[in-house]
Amino acid sequence: MINFNIIREGRACIVWTRVSTKYQEENGGSLQSQKESCEEYAERNKYQIVGYFGGKHESARTPGAMIQAMVKYVKRNSSISTILVSEFDRFSRCSWQAIKMLQEMRELGIVVIATKFGLDTRTKEGMMMAQNTLSFAELDNQTRTDKFVTGKEQCIRYGAWVLKAPIGYFKEGKSRETRCLLNDTGKLIAKAFQWKLQNMTSVEILERLKARGLKLTDKRLHWILTKPFYAGKIVHKSTGGEIIDGNIEPAVSYSDFLKVQEILSGRTGKYVQAKQKPELPLTKHVFCAMDGNALTSYVKRKKNGGVVHDYGYYKCNHAGCRTNVPAKLMHERFERVLHRFNLNPEILTYFENLITDMMNEYSEAAQQEHINLKKRMTETENALQHLKVRLALGEIPADVYEAGMKELQSRKDTLTLELEQWSQKLSNCSHVVPQIIATASDISSLWKCGNLDIKRRIQNLVFPKGIYWDKQISDYRTENVCDFFLLMQKISDTYNKTKETPSFEDVSLCESGKSNFRESAPPASPARRTSRTASIPTLLSLLPAQSTATISKLARAASTASRRQISICRNSMWSRYSSRARTAPASRCS
Repeated sequence: MINFNIIREGRACIVWTRVSTKYQEENGGSLQSQKESCEEYAERNKYQIVGYFGGKHESARTPGAMIQAMVKYVKRNSSISTILVSEFDRFSRCSWQAIKMLQEMRELGIVVIATKFGLDTRTKEGMMMAQNTLSFAELDNQTRTDKFVTGKEQCIRYGAWVLKAPIGYFKEGKSRETRCLLNDTGKLIAKAFQWKLQNMTSVEILERLKARGLKLTDKRLHWILTKPFYAGKIVHKSTGGEIIDGNIEPAVSYSDFLKVQEILSGRTGKYVQAKQKPELPLTKHVFCAMDGNALTSYVKRKKNGGVVHDYGYYKCNHAGCRTNVPAKLMHERFERVLHRFNLNPEILTYFENLITDMMNEYSEAAQQEHINLKKRMTETENALQHLKVRLALGEIPADVYEAGMKELQSRKDTLTLELEQWSQKLSNCSHVVPQIIATASDISSLWKCGNLDIKRRIQNLVFPKGIYWDKQISDYRTENVCDFFLLMQKISDTYNKTKETPSFEDVSLCESGKSNFRESAPPASPARRTSRTASIPTLLSLLPAQSTATISKLARAASTASRRQISICRNSMWSRYSSRARTAPASRCS
């Protein structure tokens, strides 16, 4: 119970000013006008100001450091009889918090005066008026908040992002006309998405961004890569889980954004956390034949002729295993292994016709699958619309709506990603057939001239389970070769044999665990070569059943290779091709 008869004597007072946010403080808020109002009142009523408190932005939901400092000061200085504020709600917009502060001051015998209206807490009536003023201020604050929140939600549903723009964007326009556009930082972020689609690690992306003037942490980069906002989509709690097309300039297409999420989640098997040295592409792809451990790599600097050179090595980290091989030797031996898979130039015509036929058949199947996916997408979009209607009619509660929206939106995202993938497969494949031929005919040259990404693709393509290094023979053991390349090697070897008519057994796959290589026989005579050429369509007919996936990977490897790298392979292919007699008929194989 407050004893209103207790009042500190004297005319010494302090001034309290406050605004809620930093934006108000820095953009013409009322701090100065609050101070001037208090000073004018003190001068007019003969009060002596001995100190100023506040003067900055501070949230008033709970007592902050500035108001606690003021309370501590008046408790220690019994000469302070009055606190001047422009309005009572400068203590807090929360009425109970401000009323508690007024009561605490009045119990100390300190009178709080609102200089704007001349109200004070000297009497019971004055305290009641102060409490009513604070209650009306809180009501006004809640009303304005409700209006702002409602308007904000409506703008968001119209696709206008009226909140603070994330990193990489700036806003123009107002209300529903607000647009978010990419700035220079946003254009770098767009590059980061493309680099991630190329299977670059986060470390590599961060280094590239830093070199271009954008410094991010790994956590911040991950936040950016998982934010649908950068794909032009708005996700907000006010939308109930619905993804809305925003008035936003996208840094990446939504389909590519979903691909990035697949990579980050690890479902594609493409995401690699550790950084790999470009000059040592066989790291962890080659295994030790003695203990089965993946070989790691390191670089050692040595002086040669007074010049420092970097020498790469591959080693096995198993205790007791002393496998430590120069990278130069392992790369030369690996090129020699790949050279054995190079396509025989004399069957290039048949191989090209076969690939074209396979691409056409695959395109027809892709067309039908694309139609089915579009039908499912239409059904999902109709279900989303029906769910919104049911919520508007009050047939379902909000929690059921949010759960259903989340499930349908997830289904729609999956279909969007699949549609994008099948759309790419539907594109005309005839223009990549020469690149596929060039890649398959001289894959060793492509590996030698390619960058780290291409080398890793070829390694995983030819040896999907890795390849073993036997230190006893200082060479590779090829036990896990892709069936496609096994069969292509068998066809080339069979063609070079002296048999008149190769049998079906000649091209069967060898038993698991045995070497798949043998040196080719010397070139046969033209007469025998002509006889064997007639059987090539029969041999190549074995390919489609087991090579569709490999052909698709070859196409992707060819599409990512540079023009210079493809040109090297093509020139090598045609130089070998033109050096031999082209005796194969020009008709298409069946």
